[in-house]
Amino acid sequence: MKYKNLIFLILVFFIGCSNDGPKIIEESRSLKTYPFSEPNPIPILSKDRRLYPYHSFVGYSHDGFPQDWKIIKMENQHIEIYILPEVGGKVWGAIDKSNGEEFIYRNEVMKFRNISLRGPWTSGGIEFNFGVIGHTPATATPVDYTTRKNQDGSVSTFVGGIDLPSRTHWRVEINLEKDRSNFKTKAIWYNPTPSVQAYYNWMTAAAFAQDDLEMIFPGNKYLKHSGEVKSWPVDNEGRNLTYYNNNRFEGHKSYHVVGQWKNFFGGYYHSDNYGFGHWAKHDEMPGQKLWLWALSDEGGIWEDHLTDNDGQYVEFQAGRQWVQYSPGDHSNPVRKAEFAIYDTDQWTEYWFPVKETEGMNEASKDGVMNVLVNDSLKIKLHSFINKKGTIKVISGKDILKTKTINFKPMELHALSLLNPQKPFEVKVEELDLHYRSDPKTSQFDRSFKTDTSVSSSIPEQDIQNLEGYELLKERRFAEAEKIFKKILFKMPNDLNANSSMADLYFRKGKYEEGLKAIKKVLSINGYDAKANFLAGNIYRSLEKYNDAKEAFGWAARSTAYRSASFTQMAEIYLINNKWKLAKEYASNALDYNRFNINAMQVLILANRKSGNIREAKEWINTLLSIDPLHHFANLEAYYLNSSKYSWDTYLSQINNEYSDQTHLELAISYFNRGIDEDSIELLERISINNPINQAWLAYLKKDKSILNSAKLLSPEFVFPFRRETIEVLKWSVLNSDDWKWKYYLALNYWAKDSDEEALEIMNSLKDIPNYGPFYAARASLKEKMDKKDISQDLERSILLSSESWPIQLNAVKYYQSTNNWKRALELSTKVNDKFPNNFDVQIMHVKSLLNENRFDDAILFLDKANVLPSEMARESRQLYEWVNLAKAIEFLKMNNIDQARVYIEKSREWPKNLGIGKPYNPDESLQGYLNKFLNKEISKNELIKELNLTNNKKSGYGSKLINNIIKAVK
Repeated sequence: MKYKNLIFLILVFFIGCSNDGPKIIEESRSLKTYPFSEPNPIPILSKDRRLYPYHSFVGYSHDGFPQDWKIIKMENQHIEIYILPEVGGKVWGAIDKSNGEEFIYRNEVMKFRNISLRGPWTSGGIEFNFGVIGHTPATATPVDYTTRKNQDGSVSTFVGGIDLPSRTHWRVEINLEKDRSNFKTKAIWYNPTPSVQAYYNWMTAAAFAQDDLEMIFPGNKYLKHSGEVKSWPVDNEGRNLTYYNNNRFEGHKSYHVVGQWKNFFGGYYHSDNYGFGHWAKHDEMPGQKLWLWALSDEGGIWEDHLTDNDGQYVEFQAGRQWVQYSPGDHSNPVRKAEFAIYDTDQWTEYWFPVKETEGMNEASKDGVMNVLVNDSLKIKLHSFINKKGTIKVISGKDILKTKTINFKPMELHALSLLNPQKPFEVKVEELDLHYRSDPKTSQFDRSFKTDTSVSSSIPEQDIQNLEGYELLKERRFAEAEKIFKKILFKMPNDLNANSSMADLYFRKGKYEEGLKAIKKVLSINGYDAKANFLAGNIYRSLEKYNDAKEAFGWAARSTAYRSASFTQMAEIYLINNKWKLAKEYASNALDYNRFNINAMQVLILANRKSGNIREAKEWINTLLSIDPLHHFANLEAYYLNSSKYSWDTYLSQINNEYSDQTHLELAISYFNRGIDEDSIELLERISINNPINQAWLAYLKKDKSILNSAKLLSPEFVFPFRRETIEVLKWSVLNSDDWKWKYYLALNYWAKDSDEEALEIMNSLKDIPNYGPFYAARASLKEKMDKKDISQDLERSILLSSESWPIQLNAVKYYQSTNNWKRALELSTKVNDKFPNNFDVQIMHVKSLLNENRFDDAILFLDKANVLPSEMARESRQLYEWVNLAKAIEFLKMNNIDQARVYIEKSREWPKNLGIGKPYNPDESLQGYLNKFLNKEISKNELIKELNLTNNKKSGYGSKLINNIIKAVK
């Protein structure tokens, strides 16, 4: 795009600031980079619908090369902060200038590895995670950003983007003040949709892992991902888990620490006498998670995979929830959170260094303190600001000691006195520091266990409704629908299930079905606010505006839906060109949610359309003061004066990976409000190389010729997903004979869990498409729906995509999963010959060789493979163990006991080239039983008995291997 990178024409620039004030510099810096590549053309729908329309990346490099990266450096006289706008907008690292220590770990290489939801991820810094689970989809790719010198003298970098599946918008301001030795991040996340969305946010920071590290996380228990409660800081084995060195057991660690009302957590290196920390109001960020790589080779191997010379790290994570929830068998009150309709969330966090305090047991945004209690009290503290204050040591009504100090950032102060031998407090009110010797004063009464007497008394139907709604919140709509339909099969008039189905039908774009369901609920309670809001959504989508307003009017009687309902009514008045009423209802919406972004947008539009330019500008400025990256506001500034400067300003701030989606989201927002002419102008002005954007333009203009020109555009990575686009694609199918429009419509249906409709359209295309990923996608959908003729589609996919190893490997995996090992081996041999140095291909080829009993060939491939692992994958090492045990069985059959022993021992090894490190206590039960049998410590019958018991826990080749051992010894 011609103007897209206008902001980067000058590589290095300074935002004007005085010599002693904070500076902000944007520069290009060469960093050794291990790049990622090979975007997977198969829709991610086949893997995880929650992530669509994103695609994954499957190519990773063993070798690093110099690569230029945009870096924003912010510094004052105390600290330096580095930001990577092209890598998710993450904070790259932060340094305390007083001692040169990194209080946010900075990885000096960009070593992308297959860890995140889409694949590529790099360690270090602070990662801003918004969405549904795990690492944010934009974690390794460019985001929107801008920089600013603020009126108060501070400097800020703003980063952000859209979470496409939920269509929610996130922003983070990284702010540095003149005289502070810490920095602030302020997040804003808003849901502009009329539906509840998944809610997940964790700010993931990294720090060096050292044996002397104490991890200071206030609390008296921790939760596992499932919500199960465990003891903290001392576990049931008597280990104090806060000390890094005490975690030399089991695998990777996730500690979600809870139980105390504290605003801070962090860590301290006792040998080096410095540390790091995080502060936020507890009600805003109740989540505090510590994550550690296993201290065995299982975690140690990742040090080499993720960095060159910076060493291992730990993660200290702050979250908007208690845990990064993943449902398990354990029953507890932890659930998924939800993002309310038209809601805007904001919160502020501080990140800080700690120096020479010997630890930390109290902190605020202005200072940090450590109180050491022995025979005497020793108080050590320093501030992050310039402030005159008084340290007060109090016990009951007695003031034991005071000291007034002129605090300066990072300047240590100490105070000693005799231990009062009774509860005491230490206060520095000017720094908002308040330490209490009795930890119970900060504990809160919260049970993290389910009361079984309550849960057992809840009717099964209600439990199922709760389970279904949890899945809905988790963006698992298809699974939620199955549960609600199961309820309705038995109880067709269940109100909760009908309400939830109406919600799901609305999300699918099946408005008539949704209306039928919600009318059942309203027939019982016409005042039900939630039901009325859902009905209003559906009526509006059906263009039954009076019915919609009537429903929203009743929904507005509830404060839970009042602001959202007024917003919807305001937008209907926009559609009807009733500007005065649109402004009135948008203003009403803001009375009950002053950060309702949609309502502000309505006020801009209504004022512009009615000629009130001054008021429109004021609301544009209001939006930009809340969100400096607000593309709608910048676009509206252009529509007000149509100058080249305002258009360039709009384009210059759209730097994200999916810029076409940003433009289309805006175009649809105008369309939804009845302002088609603005949608058309936007789509005509941008350089469109996206077929879906072209389809929208053709639909809005009712111009079939645009569809004809779009026929020339590649379908590669074209993944429609919005409910509004379904009607556009239906129109395109009717007005063009190009097969791609049907394919796009099928994908959009699939994305909205309308699998039957999607497959029907795909099947209607037969073998017409000359595009390999189409057949891979159709095969995947058929497989999920238990249909036939899957292999025919896969064979056509590999024929048409002979240069795409992800397509080829996709077919190999299918044949392996169906135990068609002969075809799997034929194909994996061809793929391996074509892509000889691809470790993913090699490992899948080894799997084929193993199952076709070609053990020697499999061992040769494993010996020469150089595997880069993913966070969860263990297949390479598992195959190594199996193939060596299979060889041992061969020799056992030949009664060659010595060679059998050799391969049994080899099966215990963990070769580094396979990319998986050895855990503390690997399962070597098979090897143990075999050795005992060969040593005549157990009989044949005893061996078979043990193997049969083990086999009950095995599946796949592991089970086959045990059966082969039993056959060999009989």
